[in-house]
Amino acid sequence: MINEIKLHYYHFSLLLIVIIVLLHFNYFLLKIKKYEFLPIEENIVEGIVVLTGDKYRISEGLSLLEKKIGNKLLISGVNSKISLNVIKNEFPKYDELFNCCIEFDNTSSNTFENIREAYVWKLNNNINTILIVSSDYHLPRVELESNRLLLKEDTHYYGVEYKSQKINIRMKKLIVEYVKYMRTKVSLSIGLY
Repeated sequence: MINEIKLHYYHFSLLLIVIIVLLHFNYFLLKIKKYEFLPIEENIVEGIVVLTGDKYRISEGLSLLEKKIGNKLLISGVNSKISLNVIKNEFPKYDELFNCCIEFDNTSSNTFENIREAYVWKLNNNINTILIVSSDYHLPRVELESNRLLLKEDTHYYGVEYKSQKINIRMKKLIVEYVKYMRTKVSLSIGLY
């Protein structure tokens, strides 16, 4: 009898944990949605920071700069084996912008380091407001990290939709990012930096 009660308690506890995780994951998905289709107008931001990773992030950042959303652009987290010329050759349409307004960082290897570099770049270039461009699913964690160094009112976010033909690839990305988001959230809430 006692073993049965313990087993029921165990199953109930497990079910409750699964429900809480699923509800929180749904909350995470809603956070991602808030970054989609945000209207970005001229003169709202002075600088753009693109966090490298998924396809389309850099091209989206360059497109925004071309539309005069910001005056300068930092491409952060570039693989140290990739030179600026390789990136320039990938986007010949933006050659003029590369000559005047684009810098890149190849020392950052994670999201926190990207934000730290954005902070230093912002100070060095006398920039007050920035727009951070990254994949939509990445931005909830980016915002957590940003709040450590950057002022909320001076930081805006632009989500690049992660496009994949396969739903299982998208789900895998979302689950992995959710785990990273939760790890960051817990670390920050208990004071681990």
